[in-house]
Amino acid sequence: MRRLREAHTAHALMPRQFQVLGLLADQGPMGQGELGRAMATDPSILVTMLNPLEADRLIARNRDPADRRRHVVTLTAKGKRKLDRAAEAQREAEDAIFAGLSADQRAQLRDLLIALRDSSAAGDGACR
Repeated sequence: MRRLREAHTAHALMPRQFQVLGLLADQGPMGQGELGRAMATDPSILVTMLNPLEADRLIARNRDPADRRRHVVTLTAKGKRKLDRAAEAQREAEDAIFAGLSADQRAQLRDLLIALRDSSAAGDGACR
C-alpha cells in the first residue's frame, strides 16, 4: 500500500482521488450521489475529495439541466491526463511489488482478488 500511495502522491493525488478519477474515466459522467454510492462513501466525505479535484480543474461539477438538485461530475481532459500519468506510476509500482511472481501467478492473484471483492460485495450489498 505504501508503494501505491507513493505512486499516487507523486502525482498529487490521494488514493481515493485516484479512484474517483478512475471511476469517471471508466463510467463516464456520474451524478454526485451515484459516485458516492459507487465508492461506498458518505456524501460529506465525497465532497471533501471532490473539492480539490475541482479546484485543480481535474473534474467539473455541473447542475443537471433535467434536475437542478443533481450535480453531474465529469472528468476533464486535464484530469484524464493526470489519471493516465498516475496510472502508469501505479503500474510501475505494481510491477515492482509483484516482480517475484510469474505472469500466471499474477493472473491467478488477480482472479482471486476479484472473486474476493465480488463475494464481499454480494455479502453486504456494497461495491468496494
